[in-house]
This record gives sequence, structure tokens and C-alpha cells, in this order.
Amino acid sequence: MTVLLSSRSLARGLFHQNDYDKNNYHPCIITHSGTTLYPTKLEEAPTEESSDDDEYESVERQQQQLQQQQQRINNNNLLPLIDDCSELDHTRRVAIATSHGFDYDEEQGVQSILDALTPHEKQHMSDENMPLRHYRADKGNLPQAIRKIKATIQWRQDFNVEDIKRCFRDRNNPDLPIEKQKELNHLAEVIAKENETGKIYCRGYDKEGRAVLYQTPGRENSQCEIDNMRHLVYHLERAIACTRHKSGRQKVCIVIGYQGFRIANAPPMSVVKHTLQILQGHYPERMFRAYIADPPMVFRGFWKVIKHFIDPATLDKIAFCTGEEGKALLERDFDTNTTEKQAGGQKELRKFCSREFLFDTPHHPSLSSASPTHILLSPSNKPSTPIPSPKQPTQPILPSPSNSQKAAVSLAPPSDPPSLPVTSVSNALQPP
Repeated sequence: MTVLLSSRSLARGLFHQNDYDKNNYHPCIITHSGTTLYPTKLEEAPTEESSDDDEYESVERQQQQLQQQQQRINNNNLLPLIDDCSELDHTRRVAIATSHGFDYDEEQGVQSILDALTPHEKQHMSDENMPLRHYRADKGNLPQAIRKIKATIQWRQDFNVEDIKRCFRDRNNPDLPIEKQKELNHLAEVIAKENETGKIYCRGYDKEGRAVLYQTPGRENSQCEIDNMRHLVYHLERAIACTRHKSGRQKVCIVIGYQGFRIANAPPMSVVKHTLQILQGHYPERMFRAYIADPPMVFRGFWKVIKHFIDPATLDKIAFCTGEEGKALLERDFDTNTTEKQAGGQKELRKFCSREFLFDTPHHPSLSSASPTHILLSPSNKPSTPIPSPKQPTQPILPSPSNSQKAAVSLAPPSDPPSLPVTSVSNALQPP
């Protein structure tokens, strides 16, 4: 079974000529092997000699596996995964890996990471593409990727990430022990308290279906570092799940608005470092772009300090949106009829209600990244078309990314919660 996917070049700075080049879509053929999707070239054909009967049985098995996989996706109303890695991203990773003496091979790297994990660690991965994200984030440095993914898996258990995700949904679940209900109720109260001012929440999507996380540092209402991090993790998980449900993608957009910001609102440096540690260490390859909208002069001194703690690859994805250029950037990436003012919104949206957002539309398991397959997309520039398997309808071509990339500017108050639970980023600053 084969599926045609497309990847698009991602701008390194605010604007890049490739952003406007329709020819910059590079088809990539994905073939199904077991429970994993891997890229292959259209002209490549199996070299092993096999009988017609063997080939037919193999195709039948693949069809059955794919049908089961598709059924699991359909049951959760999930779209097939779409990779957010562009050819430019891939080229950079290969260049960096080569400069450090590493061979960059995503398929082999992911398999090596999986081989290094224990059955218990595999069971507690956030999703099947977790090894690929860590391999990409570490630019082919396999020992480092293995060390970091093991640390993240352990962190997710120690920090009770699964409980944070479900605390609003299951806090009064009669099927759970009383002690567990108390724990979930405590987590729900902590996150609700942190979210009272609407300093972080998720509403709507960019033009390519990535959830938008709105962060307003001027609404900071807490100095408790651990509670801030729980609040951050809840919103990250919820935004990731909403992106997965909406478009099949795996990254989110972050819009940071500075209305009402004063230096007194700036979080302690320990909170900033902890935030960056979680975002960059435990959620690699999850941020598509961060838009810092109309930052005040007082922010510049704060930025000069914190930018040294941000990974260079993350810095490349941060866009300062000011003036007409910033406005154009936001309009290019977002439907400004549905975004907040700080993201270039043209309309007044319903005011954000924290209780409605958290308690009436809680994070639901059906929105989680439940796909049973890996997706490896090393971009290919060899055009090709999908090949239908025998006795099975042709798999629909996954939608190509729309011709847009970044856009956000302006200031404004929060709005209403999304129709699908979507989320926002954490306290402090900066993304994965």
C-alpha cells in the first residue's frame, strides 16, 4: 500500500522566497511495512525473487494490517499523520549531523532507538513517533537521542503527565479508587487556579490545521514553579492532541501577546529555565513557529537574557511580529477572522472563559495521538503517484500543506474556548 505525501520548505527567517514557491512541494512515496510507514522511491522495486503466490499473500497481509490500522484511526476520528518536516529542515539536519561525524538515516536511527528501549519504556512512550522526533531533534546523534528519550519517558511518569491530561475528565470517575479521584481533583484545582486569568489557552488553528496556543505574560498570576509547569504541560498536551485531530499534523503554533506586560510580570529565571527544559527536552519537534507580537521596549532586555538558554534550532522558529511586516506575516499564516487580536484578528471574539474551557470541554482521549504507526519523511524531490494495492480502493492522497507560513500581530484580550478542545502554552516563554 502506498500513499503520496508532500512536504514544504520552511522559512528560516520571517520570510523566505521558498515560502511563495508552489514548486517547493516535493512528493514522497510512503510504503507500509508491518506496522510502520517508511519512505521509498517510486522507481525502486523489490530485488528478491518470489513466487506470485508469495507476493499475493504478502499483499493480502499488508491489506489486512492497513485496514485494521485505518479502522483504529476511523474509530477515533483521526486523520492520517502528515509530517511537518520540510526538505529544508531535513537538509539542515543532514548537514549538521555530517559536520559532527554522524550518519543521518531516520529509518535506521528510529529502529536503533526502539532497540535500546525496554518493553516498559516502549509502553510508556507518548506516541509511536516519539523516537523519530528525538532523533531529528538531536540531528542524528544516536547516543544522545537515546539518552534523552529515556529521560523523557521517565519524566512523563514522574511528572504524572497522563494524570494531568485526564484530571478534568476523570476527577469524579466512580470507576477509579477514591484516592485516585482525590489526586485528579487536586491537579484539576491547581491547573484551574493557574488558568483563572487566561494567561495561556488554545483557540483555533492556523491555515494548515495546527492548534494555536495563546500566551499573555501580562496576565501572570502565580509564582509557584511546579504548578506553572503542570499548567504548561496540560496545555501542550491538549494542543498537540487537537492538532492531531484537526489535521493529522504533529506541531503547534504559539502566539505570545504582550498587552499589559511589565517587567514585574516577568517570571523568575528558574521558571524560564524549567519551561525551556520541558519544551526543548521533553517536547522536541513540537513547535512549528512562535510569534512574538508587538513586544514592548521593556521586553528587549529580558529577551537578551533568556535567548541564550534557547536552542539555535528553536530560535530560528521565533518570529517577532511588529509593524506592517508583522501584520503581513500573521495574515499569511492565519485566518484573521477567527484569531485573537494579538494574532492579527479582525473581529471581536467571545471572551475567554476558563471554567468553560477546562471543565465543560476537557481534554478527551479521542483527541490524543493514537495512530499505531510511525511516519518517516525524509523529503524526496522525485515526483510520483500513489500505487493502489490489489483488491483495495486507492488510498486517498493526503492533503498537501496550504501555501502559507506565518502571521501574527496586534494586541487584545482572550476569547472563548474552541469548539474542539485546543490549548495553549505555558508560563514563561518559548516553545519546544
